[in-house]
Amino acid sequence: MTQAKPKPLDAAARLAAVAFQKYEGALHRYVLRRLRRPQSAPDITQDIFERFLKVNRADAIRNPQAYLFGIAAHVLSEAHYHQEHDPVTYDSELLEKRAELAGSGSPDELTDTLAMQRDLLNALKALPDNHLTAVLLVKGEGLSYEEAARAAGFTESTIGTYVTHARAKLKLMLEEYYSGAESSP
Repeated sequence: MTQAKPKPLDAAARLAAVAFQKYEGALHRYVLRRLRRPQSAPDITQDIFERFLKVNRADAIRNPQAYLFGIAAHVLSEAHYHQEHDPVTYDSELLEKRAELAGSGSPDELTDTLAMQRDLLNALKALPDNHLTAVLLVKGEGLSYEEAARAAGFTESTIGTYVTHARAKLKLMLEEYYSGAESSP
């Protein structure tokens, strides 16, 4: 039995293969730094390379890295748009947490708890992307600094610095908010 030789790659496929080998790590880090949910990074990175593969005229691309990161900017823009305009309609974990909260106290306590959660979310949104990524990986996902550094493409010390800065900024923002809220009539 003879094996068929694989077809030679066309110019676009060769260019995509080279671009993947050369820029995959940098592109993944670029995507991670710009996402609100780091777990979406592999899917978005794959989408970027799929779009890169659809290039009809590889000879027209003079700078594959710039072209690839241009595609990334568009894909990330679309992802941010969809996150804002197509909210998740069913989240079983969130429903369970809200059910626990609803059964855990008076309506005033529930209102206070939900208000604090809203304030915390607003404070988190105000953090720089790098700080938010680090604090969500370490405090939210429970990863060690080493694991978070690998996931985000930073060094361990950078993750530690970002987490420390994020916690300090959150503390300041929430203290300012509540001290201002308490002093108003």
